[in-house]
Amino acid sequence: MSDIDFLSLGLGIGIVIVSLPAATRPEKLHNQSKRNRDNRLRELRAGAEEAFFEEQRALEAYTPHFNPTNQTLRIFGFIGCLLGLSAIYLGLAK
Repeated sequence: MSDIDFLSLGLGIGIVIVSLPAATRPEKLHNQSKRNRDNRLRELRAGAEEAFFEEQRALEAYTPHFNPTNQTLRIFGFIGCLLGLSAIYLGLAK
């Protein structure tokens, strides 16, 4: 009878849980930083106080730092799911 490696099993389950949203719905992750930027710009244009010097100008001039394409996020999510499933297999097969 084989023993179960709970560390590999838990790690694999965690990786799959974290990777599934990127693999299945990358548009939700892709638009999040852009959506936050647009919300903050609306607040500033409505008269909110800037958190730092020329915050509004910086938000208008630069795109969000985390702005990968949906395809890139889907690939990373798929790779993460494969790694998680392999860790689950290794945890159960030990």
